Amino acid sequence: MDLGLTPDVLRTGLLLYLLLVVTLCLRTYGQAWVATRLGDSTPADHGRLTLNPLPHMDLIGSVILPLICIFYLQPRLGGISFFLAWARPVPINPSNFPHPGRDYMYTQLANPVVSLGLALVAAVAGGLMFHFDPRTLELFGSLIILNASLIVIDFLPIPPLPGGMVLKQLGVMSEETFWQISRWSGLVLMVAFNIPAVRALISFMIGLVAAPFALLLRSLIS
Repeated sequence: MDLGLTPDVLRTGLLLYLLLVVTLCLRTYGQAWVATRLGDSTPADHGRLTLNPLPHMDLIGSVILPLICIFYLQPRLGGISFFLAWARPVPINPSNFPHPGRDYMYTQLANPVVSLGLALVAAVAGGLMFHFDPRTLELFGSLIILNASLIVIDFLPIPPLPGGMVLKQLGVMSEETFWQISRWSGLVLMVAFNIPAVRALISFMIGLVAAPFALLLRSLIS
């Protein structure tokens, strides 16, 4: 069976996956760092205050689903479609915080804040590097879309995503329900994202998040 996995598709897919792994690692490290700075040593105690990607990777969210999305959709650099990806949840004990409710929310905002920072760096670096090597434009454009996609995924109110974790912390969802849903959420999301209306909505949201960074990138190129 011809899966269309040409050398160019494989090379592009693996590069996108490498960008994703680095991004996920930086995001989860950022969350662990924020929790530690706020007084909770739990992430460090569980080996999560590290830039080593292995402790942060989730088999389904960091390996299986991203690879399926990348090689099934077969995107090109600078033209990523949406995809599903997440890292292992960072263990956090809000009772160690001086202000548990507020400080826990700060830790959950760390992921999208890191992605916003990475998208900004990609826009500025891409605009500057374009004048030296125009071929780098697609690479930095891909990094912008990748982080915009992760930000949109972050705010989906579904466990084990940060949006779902906020619902658990607010008491809207019990601990038991959170972990029960987490077991099947990857499959549910994969099915949902194959519904055209859902795909269109998610793609629209990703476009909105990526738009300011894309405009900055274009302004630095011109």
